Amino acid sequence: MKFKNLYTALGILFIVIGLFFIFKPFVENKISSHEQKEKAENYKSQNHKKGKPPEISNDKSEVTGTIEIDSVDIKAPVYPGKATPKQLKRGVSFAEKDESLKDQNISITGHTSNVNSRYQFTPLKDVSTGDKVKLTIGNEKRIYEMTDIKNVKPDEVEVMDEHKDQKDQLTLITCDNFNEQTGVWENRSIYVAKHIKTLS
Repeated sequence: MKFKNLYTALGILFIVIGLFFIFKPFVENKISSHEQKEKAENYKSQNHKKGKPPEISNDKSEVTGTIEIDSVDIKAPVYPGKATPKQLKRGVSFAEKDESLKDQNISITGHTSNVNSRYQFTPLKDVSTGDKVKLTIGNEKRIYEMTDIKNVKPDEVEVMDEHKDQKDQLTLITCDNFNEQTGVWENRSIYVAKHIKTLS
């Protein structure tokens, strides 16, 4: 009888441990998503100096702005670039180290998760052309309209190039087409939004 109870207890223990490892990524990503929204709200509630031109912080650990896409419930803090794996662990980041608000093409990168549908840029898959994107830096809010959505290969970095003869734009970059056999995201999803107005 004692052995039977022991086997039962061990069986339950193994089931609990298995469930823990199954649900651990979901819980971690859920907590992370909640923290990201809180950081975005905290940034927006700060008293940013009026009259001072907005600029991207040089401190990689400091939230330098927020990005919001109401149509897919994205509200995330934005960190300075370069968008290295380490930097993206903090959150959505400007793609390049020397990214400037004066650039014609501002690029922002975020992760996609195959576990949590709310994590960073994962909801972008539900975005449509015409949707509005809000980028807030300091006391300035720029409004963009989604105009183009496409997939490219990871080495097609020209999506971040400047086009001085074109309207200012925001380019959002995330991963797509996860290969379960190799564990590699084989494509990059590119979301281009054109600048329509600035509020301050």
